[in-house]
Amino acid sequence: MTGRILGIVALVAVVAAGGTVWLVVRDERGRNRVSSARIVRLLTGASALVVLGTVVVVRPWTWAVGLAAGVLAALGGVHLLLRVLERRPSPAGWGAIAAAMGAVLAASAVVTLGGFAAVIDGAALAQGRPTPVRHEGQVLVRPILFQIFWGPAWAVHTAPPALGLGAAFEGGLPGSAWADAVERSGFGVQRFSAGGCWVDDSVPGAGAGAHPVASATGSGIVAGEIRRVFSDRAALSPCPGDAAVGVPASLPPDSVVALWLDPSVAYELGGVSAHGTMPWPGRPFGPAVVGLSGGFALWGTPACATSPACRAVPRYASPTYALSHELVESATNPYGQGWFADPPLPWSARYVLDHGPGTMFGASPVFQGEVADLCEPGQPDARGPVAGVLGPAFLEVAPFYRPGAGCTT
Repeated sequence: MTGRILGIVALVAVVAAGGTVWLVVRDERGRNRVSSARIVRLLTGASALVVLGTVVVVRPWTWAVGLAAGVLAALGGVHLLLRVLERRPSPAGWGAIAAAMGAVLAASAVVTLGGFAAVIDGAALAQGRPTPVRHEGQVLVRPILFQIFWGPAWAVHTAPPALGLGAAFEGGLPGSAWADAVERSGFGVQRFSAGGCWVDDSVPGAGAGAHPVASATGSGIVAGEIRRVFSDRAALSPCPGDAAVGVPASLPPDSVVALWLDPSVAYELGGVSAHGTMPWPGRPFGPAVVGLSGGFALWGTPACATSPACRAVPRYASPTYALSHELVESATNPYGQGWFADPPLPWSARYVLDHGPGTMFGASPVFQGEVADLCEPGQPDARGPVAGVLGPAFLEVAPFYRPGAGCTT
Protein backbone atom coordinates (compact mmCIF):
# COMPACT_ATOMS: atom_id res chain seq x y z
CA MET A 1 0.00 0.00 0.00
CA THR A 2 2.74 2.48 0.95
CA GLY A 3 4.61 1.67 -2.25
CA ARG A 4 1.57 2.56 -4.36
CA ILE A 5 1.17 5.85 -2.53
CA LEU A 6 4.82 6.65 -3.12
CA GLY A 7 4.42 5.98 -6.84
CA ILE A 8 1.38 8.26 -7.14
CA VAL A 9 3.05 11.08 -5.19
CA ALA A 10 6.24 10.73 -7.23
CA LEU A 11 4.30 11.04 -10.49
CA VAL A 12 2.53 14.19 -9.30
CA ALA A 13 5.84 15.64 -8.04
CA VAL A 14 7.64 15.05 -11.34
CA VAL A 15 4.82 16.67 -13.30
CA ALA A 16 4.48 19.64 -10.95
CA ALA A 17 8.11 20.40 -10.11
CA GLY A 18 9.53 19.23 -13.44
CA GLY A 19 6.98 21.14 -15.48
CA THR A 20 7.54 24.35 -13.56
CA VAL A 21 11.33 24.12 -13.90
CA TRP A 22 10.95 23.56 -17.61
CA LEU A 23 8.97 26.78 -17.83
CA VAL A 24 12.00 28.56 -16.39
CA VAL A 25 14.12 27.12 -19.20
CA ARG A 26 11.72 27.85 -22.04
CA ASP A 27 10.67 31.30 -20.89
CA GLU A 28 12.78 33.99 -22.57
CA ARG A 29 11.34 36.84 -20.46
CA GLY A 30 13.33 37.43 -17.27
CA ARG A 31 10.34 38.51 -15.19
CA ASN A 32 8.39 35.33 -15.94
CA ARG A 33 11.48 33.24 -15.19
CA VAL A 34 11.71 34.81 -11.73
CA SER A 35 8.02 34.13 -11.11
CA SER A 36 8.30 30.48 -12.14
CA ALA A 37 11.44 30.00 -10.08
CA ARG A 38 9.68 31.46 -7.05
CA ILE A 39 6.93 28.83 -7.41
CA VAL A 40 9.51 26.05 -7.47
CA ARG A 41 11.27 27.48 -4.40
CA LEU A 42 8.01 27.69 -2.47
CA LEU A 43 7.02 24.18 -3.52
CA THR A 44 10.34 22.60 -2.56
CA GLY A 45 10.65 24.69 0.61
CA ALA A 46 7.21 23.67 1.86
CA SER A 47 7.92 20.03 1.02
CA ALA A 48 11.25 20.20 2.85
CA LEU A 49 9.55 21.59 5.95
CA VAL A 50 7.05 18.70 5.93
CA VAL A 51 9.88 16.16 5.64
CA LEU A 52 11.93 17.80 8.40
CA GLY A 53 8.86 17.83 10.64
CA THR A 54 8.29 14.14 9.96
CA VAL A 55 11.95 13.34 10.60
CA VAL A 56 11.39 14.19 14.28
CA VAL A 57 9.29 11.01 14.74
CA VAL A 58 11.03 8.70 12.24
CA ARG A 59 12.90 5.75 13.72
CA PRO A 60 15.65 4.61 13.73
CA TRP A 61 17.77 7.77 14.09
CA THR A 62 20.00 6.81 11.16
CA TRP A 63 17.05 7.21 8.81
CA ALA A 64 16.10 10.52 10.42
CA VAL A 65 19.61 11.97 10.03
CA GLY A 66 19.96 10.64 6.48
CA LEU A 67 16.63 12.07 5.35
CA ALA A 68 17.30 15.45 6.93
CA ALA A 69 20.75 15.69 5.34
CA GLY A 70 19.48 14.57 1.94
CA VAL A 71 16.55 16.98 1.89
CA LEU A 72 18.66 19.96 2.98
CA ALA A 73 21.28 19.14 0.34
CA ALA A 74 18.61 18.78 -2.37
CA LEU A 75 16.95 22.03 -1.29
CA GLY A 76 20.27 23.87 -1.51
CA GLY A 77 20.91 22.37 -4.92
CA VAL A 78 17.50 23.47 -6.22
CA HIS A 79 18.08 27.06 -5.07
CA LEU A 80 21.53 27.13 -6.66
CA LEU A 81 20.38 25.70 -9.99
CA LEU A 82 17.35 28.01 -10.15
CA ARG A 83 19.61 31.00 -9.59
CA VAL A 84 21.72 29.86 -12.54
CA LEU A 85 18.60 29.49 -14.68
CA GLU A 86 17.23 32.89 -13.69
CA ARG A 87 20.43 34.67 -14.69
CA ARG A 88 21.10 32.74 -17.87
CA PRO A 89 21.39 34.54 -21.21
CA SER A 90 18.72 34.14 -23.86
CA PRO A 91 18.15 31.89 -25.67
CA ALA A 92 18.78 28.93 -23.33
CA GLY A 93 21.89 26.94 -24.14
CA TRP A 94 22.96 23.42 -23.28
CA GLY A 95 24.26 24.57 -19.91
CA ALA A 96 20.84 25.91 -18.97
CA ILE A 97 19.23 22.65 -20.07
CA ALA A 98 21.68 20.64 -17.96
CA ALA A 99 20.98 22.88 -14.97
CA ALA A 100 17.26 22.41 -15.54
CA MET A 101 17.61 18.62 -15.57
CA GLY A 102 19.46 18.75 -12.25
CA ALA A 103 16.82 21.06 -10.80
CA VAL A 104 14.03 18.76 -12.02
CA LEU A 105 15.62 15.76 -10.30
CA ALA A 106 16.32 17.57 -7.03
CA ALA A 107 12.98 19.38 -6.87
CA SER A 108 11.01 16.26 -7.80
CA ALA A 109 12.79 14.26 -5.08
CA VAL A 110 12.05 16.87 -2.40
CA VAL A 111 8.42 17.29 -3.46
CA THR A 112 7.97 13.49 -3.62
CA LEU A 113 9.32 13.08 -0.09
CA GLY A 114 7.23 15.99 1.15
CA GLY A 115 4.02 14.68 -0.39
CA PHE A 116 4.65 11.16 0.84
CA ALA A 117 5.52 12.41 4.34
CA ALA A 118 2.29 14.42 4.40
CA VAL A 119 0.26 11.33 3.43
CA ILE A 120 2.05 9.14 6.01
CA ASP A 121 1.63 11.75 8.75
CA GLY A 122 -2.06 12.15 8.03
CA ALA A 123 -2.64 8.40 7.86
CA ALA A 124 -0.72 7.78 11.09
CA LEU A 125 -2.92 10.29 12.92
CA ALA A 126 -6.12 8.84 11.48
CA GLN A 127 -8.22 6.32 13.33
CA GLY A 128 -8.36 2.96 11.62
CA ARG A 129 -9.41 -0.36 13.08
CA PRO A 130 -8.55 -3.55 11.21
CA THR A 131 -11.48 -5.80 10.41
CA PRO A 132 -11.09 -9.44 9.35
CA VAL A 133 -12.70 -10.26 6.03
CA ARG A 134 -13.29 -13.46 4.13
CA HIS A 135 -10.63 -13.94 1.46
CA GLU A 136 -10.97 -17.18 -0.48
CA GLY A 137 -13.23 -18.60 2.20
CA GLN A 138 -10.99 -21.47 3.29
CA VAL A 139 -12.15 -22.58 6.74
CA LEU A 140 -12.48 -25.84 8.66
CA VAL A 141 -16.21 -26.50 8.69
CA ARG A 142 -16.12 -29.22 11.39
CA PRO A 143 -12.76 -28.89 13.19
CA ILE A 144 -11.73 -31.91 15.26
CA LEU A 145 -9.10 -31.30 17.94
CA PHE A 146 -6.38 -33.88 18.60
CA GLN A 147 -3.70 -33.27 21.24
CA ILE A 148 -0.26 -34.81 21.71
CA PHE A 149 1.88 -34.02 24.75
CA TRP A 150 5.34 -35.01 23.61
CA GLY A 151 8.36 -35.69 25.76
CA PRO A 152 9.43 -36.99 29.18
CA ALA A 153 8.39 -33.74 30.89
CA TRP A 154 4.74 -34.62 30.27
CA ALA A 155 5.03 -38.20 31.53
CA VAL A 156 6.17 -37.50 35.10
CA HIS A 157 4.30 -39.08 38.00
CA THR A 158 2.66 -35.76 38.92
CA ALA A 159 1.19 -34.47 35.68
CA PRO A 160 2.10 -30.85 34.80
CA PRO A 161 -0.82 -28.43 35.27
CA ALA A 162 -0.93 -27.69 31.53
CA LEU A 163 -1.60 -31.35 30.76
CA GLY A 164 -4.68 -31.43 32.95
CA LEU A 165 -5.90 -28.11 31.59
CA GLY A 166 -5.42 -29.21 27.97
CA ALA A 167 -7.34 -32.43 28.56
CA ALA A 168 -10.12 -30.56 30.37
CA PHE A 169 -10.33 -28.05 27.51
CA GLU A 170 -10.80 -30.79 24.95
CA GLY A 171 -13.45 -32.49 27.04
CA GLY A 172 -15.41 -29.27 27.52
CA LEU A 173 -14.97 -27.88 24.01
CA PRO A 174 -17.94 -29.45 22.15
CA GLY A 175 -21.10 -27.51 22.93
CA SER A 176 -19.32 -24.89 25.07
CA ALA A 177 -20.37 -21.26 24.99
CA TRP A 178 -16.99 -20.32 23.47
CA ALA A 179 -17.31 -22.88 20.66
CA ASP A 180 -20.91 -21.79 20.11
CA ALA A 181 -19.78 -18.15 19.80
CA VAL A 182 -17.27 -19.11 17.10
CA GLU A 183 -19.87 -21.21 15.30
CA ARG A 184 -22.41 -18.37 15.32
CA SER A 185 -19.98 -15.69 14.13
CA GLY A 186 -20.52 -16.22 10.41
CA PHE A 187 -17.06 -17.60 9.63
CA GLY A 188 -18.46 -20.83 8.20
CA VAL A 189 -17.28 -23.01 11.11
CA GLN A 190 -20.20 -25.24 12.06
CA ARG A 191 -19.14 -27.59 14.86
CA PHE A 192 -16.11 -28.28 17.07
CA SER A 193 -15.48 -31.77 18.35
CA ALA A 194 -12.82 -33.65 20.35
CA GLY A 195 -10.72 -36.31 18.65
CA GLY A 196 -8.45 -37.54 21.44
CA CYS A 197 -5.62 -36.59 23.79
CA TRP A 198 -2.43 -38.61 24.33
CA VAL A 199 1.00 -38.46 25.96
CA ASP A 200 4.05 -39.61 24.01
CA ASP A 201 6.91 -40.05 26.49
CA SER A 202 9.57 -40.60 23.81
CA VAL A 203 12.57 -38.29 23.86
CA PRO A 204 12.37 -35.66 21.07
CA GLY A 205 15.31 -35.93 18.71
CA ALA A 206 16.64 -39.13 20.29
CA GLY A 207 19.52 -40.47 18.23
CA ALA A 208 19.66 -37.37 16.03
CA GLY A 209 22.95 -36.23 17.56
CA ALA A 210 21.82 -32.63 17.96
CA HIS A 211 19.54 -30.47 20.07
CA PRO A 212 16.00 -30.71 18.64
CA VAL A 213 14.58 -27.51 17.20
CA ALA A 214 10.98 -26.77 16.21
CA SER A 215 11.23 -24.23 13.40
CA ALA A 216 8.30 -25.15 11.12
CA THR A 217 4.96 -26.94 11.30
CA GLY A 218 5.14 -28.37 7.79
CA SER A 219 8.54 -30.04 8.13
CA GLY A 220 11.19 -30.98 10.64
CA ILE A 221 10.66 -32.31 14.11
CA VAL A 222 7.01 -31.19 14.48
CA ALA A 223 5.80 -32.81 11.26
CA GLY A 224 7.93 -35.87 11.98
CA GLU A 225 6.26 -36.48 15.35
CA ILE A 226 2.76 -36.08 13.93
CA ARG A 227 3.53 -38.59 11.17
CA ARG A 228 5.02 -40.97 13.73
CA VAL A 229 1.85 -40.83 15.83
CA PHE A 230 -0.78 -41.00 13.11
CA SER A 231 1.00 -42.98 10.41
CA ASP A 232 3.55 -45.15 12.22
CA ARG A 233 1.21 -45.95 15.14
CA ALA A 234 3.51 -44.94 18.02
CA ALA A 235 2.69 -46.29 21.46
CA LEU A 236 0.87 -43.57 23.42
CA SER A 237 -0.85 -43.15 26.78
CA PRO A 238 -4.18 -41.37 27.17
CA CYS A 239 -4.17 -37.99 28.90
CA PRO A 240 -5.13 -38.10 32.62
CA GLY A 241 -8.90 -38.15 32.97
CA ASP A 242 -9.36 -38.78 29.27
CA ALA A 243 -11.05 -41.85 27.87
CA ALA A 244 -8.65 -44.45 26.47
CA VAL A 245 -9.46 -43.59 22.87
CA GLY A 246 -7.14 -45.13 20.32
CA VAL A 247 -5.35 -43.10 17.68
CA PRO A 248 -7.56 -42.99 14.57
CA ALA A 249 -6.54 -45.07 11.60
CA SER A 250 -6.63 -41.91 9.45
CA LEU A 251 -6.91 -38.20 10.22
CA PRO A 252 -10.31 -36.69 9.33
CA PRO A 253 -10.26 -33.86 6.76
CA ASP A 254 -10.83 -31.03 9.28
CA SER A 255 -8.28 -32.22 11.84
CA VAL A 256 -6.39 -29.78 14.07
CA VAL A 257 -3.40 -31.48 15.73
CA ALA A 258 -2.03 -29.59 18.75
CA LEU A 259 1.51 -30.69 19.61
CA TRP A 260 2.73 -29.68 23.08
CA LEU A 261 6.52 -29.83 22.99
CA ASP A 262 9.01 -30.92 25.61
CA PRO A 263 11.20 -28.19 27.23
CA SER A 264 14.24 -29.80 25.59
CA VAL A 265 12.96 -28.68 22.17
CA ALA A 266 14.07 -25.21 21.12
CA TYR A 267 10.93 -23.35 20.04
CA GLU A 268 11.41 -21.20 16.92
CA LEU A 269 7.87 -21.03 15.53
CA GLY A 270 7.26 -17.51 16.84
CA GLY A 271 5.91 -16.41 20.20
CA VAL A 272 4.91 -19.33 22.39
CA SER A 273 2.29 -20.85 20.10
CA ALA A 274 1.71 -20.92 16.36
CA HIS A 275 -0.39 -22.69 13.77
CA GLY A 276 0.18 -23.85 10.22
CA THR A 277 -0.26 -26.94 8.07
CA MET A 278 1.80 -29.88 6.96
CA PRO A 279 1.76 -32.10 3.84
CA TRP A 280 -0.35 -35.22 4.08
CA PRO A 281 -0.76 -38.01 1.52
CA GLY A 282 -3.86 -37.68 -0.62
CA ARG A 283 -4.75 -34.15 0.52
CA PRO A 284 -4.09 -30.80 -1.14
CA PHE A 285 -4.22 -29.14 2.30
CA GLY A 286 -3.73 -30.04 5.93
CA PRO A 287 -3.96 -31.21 8.48
CA ALA A 288 -3.84 -28.02 10.49
CA VAL A 289 -1.05 -28.11 13.09
CA VAL A 290 -0.68 -26.13 16.32
CA GLY A 291 2.75 -26.00 17.94
CA LEU A 292 3.01 -24.99 21.60
CA SER A 293 6.22 -24.14 23.43
CA GLY A 294 7.78 -26.62 25.84
CA GLY A 295 7.65 -23.81 28.38
CA PHE A 296 4.06 -24.85 29.10
CA ALA A 297 5.33 -28.15 30.53
CA LEU A 298 6.69 -26.16 33.50
CA TRP A 299 3.90 -23.57 33.60
CA GLY A 300 2.40 -23.21 37.07
CA THR A 301 5.27 -25.06 38.78
CA PRO A 302 8.23 -23.73 40.84
CA ALA A 303 10.59 -24.89 38.08
CA CYS A 304 9.18 -22.20 35.80
CA ALA A 305 11.31 -19.56 37.55
CA THR A 306 14.52 -21.16 36.28
CA SER A 307 13.31 -22.08 32.77
CA PRO A 308 13.82 -19.46 30.02
CA ALA A 309 11.15 -21.17 27.89
CA CYS A 310 8.59 -21.01 30.70
CA ARG A 311 9.45 -17.44 31.68
CA ALA A 312 8.93 -16.41 28.04
CA VAL A 313 5.23 -17.33 28.31
CA PRO A 314 3.26 -14.06 28.73
CA ARG A 315 1.37 -13.68 31.98
CA TYR A 316 -2.00 -13.64 30.22
CA ALA A 317 -1.25 -16.74 28.08
CA SER A 318 -2.38 -19.67 30.15
CA PRO A 319 -2.20 -23.06 28.39
CA THR A 320 -5.87 -23.07 27.45
CA TYR A 321 -5.69 -19.42 26.36
CA ALA A 322 -2.86 -20.26 23.95
CA LEU A 323 -4.59 -23.43 22.73
CA SER A 324 -7.93 -21.69 22.09
CA HIS A 325 -6.15 -18.78 20.39
CA GLU A 326 -4.51 -21.10 17.85
CA LEU A 327 -7.58 -23.32 17.54
CA VAL A 328 -9.91 -20.51 16.47
CA GLU A 329 -7.32 -19.24 14.01
CA SER A 330 -6.70 -22.74 12.63
CA ALA A 331 -10.44 -23.10 12.06
CA THR A 332 -10.97 -19.67 10.47
CA ASN A 333 -7.69 -19.36 8.54
CA PRO A 334 -6.15 -22.81 8.20
CA TYR A 335 -4.36 -22.38 4.85
CA GLY A 336 -3.68 -18.64 4.70
CA GLN A 337 -6.70 -17.60 2.64
CA GLY A 338 -9.50 -17.64 5.19
CA TRP A 339 -10.50 -14.87 7.61
CA PHE A 340 -7.97 -12.19 8.51
CA ALA A 341 -7.59 -8.43 8.37
CA ASP A 342 -5.38 -6.75 5.80
CA PRO A 343 -3.09 -4.07 7.27
CA PRO A 344 -5.08 -0.81 7.50
CA LEU A 345 -3.36 2.30 6.13
CA PRO A 346 -2.90 3.89 9.60
CA TRP A 347 -1.12 0.74 10.82
CA SER A 348 1.13 0.70 7.73
CA ALA A 349 1.91 4.39 8.18
CA ARG A 350 2.88 3.94 11.84
CA TYR A 351 5.01 0.96 10.88
CA VAL A 352 6.94 3.05 8.33
CA LEU A 353 7.51 5.80 10.91
CA ASP A 354 8.64 3.31 13.54
CA HIS A 355 10.91 1.20 11.34
CA GLY A 356 12.14 3.61 8.68
CA PRO A 357 11.19 4.26 5.03
CA GLY A 358 13.26 1.27 3.95
CA THR A 359 10.39 -0.97 5.04
CA MET A 360 8.47 0.18 1.96
CA PHE A 361 10.90 -1.60 -0.36
CA GLY A 362 11.49 -4.84 1.55
CA ALA A 363 9.20 -7.73 2.34
CA SER A 364 5.77 -6.80 3.63
CA PRO A 365 5.78 -6.37 7.41
CA VAL A 366 4.15 -9.09 9.43
CA PHE A 367 0.67 -7.95 10.43
CA GLN A 368 -1.03 -9.99 13.13
CA GLY A 369 -4.43 -9.75 11.51
CA GLU A 370 -6.02 -13.11 12.31
CA VAL A 371 -9.18 -13.12 14.38
CA ALA A 372 -7.53 -13.89 17.73
CA ASP A 373 -4.42 -11.78 17.09
CA LEU A 374 -6.55 -8.65 16.75
CA CYS A 375 -7.85 -9.11 20.30
CA GLU A 376 -4.60 -10.07 22.00
CA PRO A 377 -3.51 -7.78 24.87
CA GLY A 378 -1.09 -5.12 23.70
CA GLN A 379 -2.43 -4.84 20.16
CA PRO A 380 -3.05 -1.14 19.40
CA ASP A 381 -6.57 -1.69 18.12
CA ALA A 382 -7.64 -4.44 20.53
CA ARG A 383 -11.01 -3.85 22.16
CA GLY A 384 -13.10 -6.04 24.41
CA PRO A 385 -12.37 -8.73 27.03
CA VAL A 386 -8.88 -9.96 27.85
CA ALA A 387 -10.06 -13.56 28.21
CA GLY A 388 -13.20 -15.64 28.56
CA VAL A 389 -13.95 -18.93 30.29
CA LEU A 390 -14.91 -22.37 29.09
CA GLY A 391 -16.96 -24.88 31.05
CA PRO A 392 -17.54 -25.31 34.76
CA ALA A 393 -13.77 -25.45 35.37
CA PHE A 394 -13.53 -21.81 34.22
CA LEU A 395 -10.74 -22.52 31.77
CA GLU A 396 -9.36 -19.35 30.19
CA VAL A 397 -10.03 -18.97 26.47
CA ALA A 398 -8.82 -16.33 24.04
CA PRO A 399 -11.12 -13.60 22.73
CA PHE A 400 -11.53 -13.33 18.97
CA TYR A 401 -12.78 -10.68 16.55
CA ARG A 402 -16.34 -11.35 15.56
CA PRO A 403 -17.43 -9.47 12.40
CA GLY A 404 -19.89 -6.73 13.33
CA ALA A 405 -19.38 -7.22 17.07
CA GLY A 406 -15.68 -6.69 17.75
CA CYS A 407 -13.69 -8.70 20.27
CA THR A 408 -15.77 -11.28 22.10
CA THR A 409 -15.55 -14.65 23.81
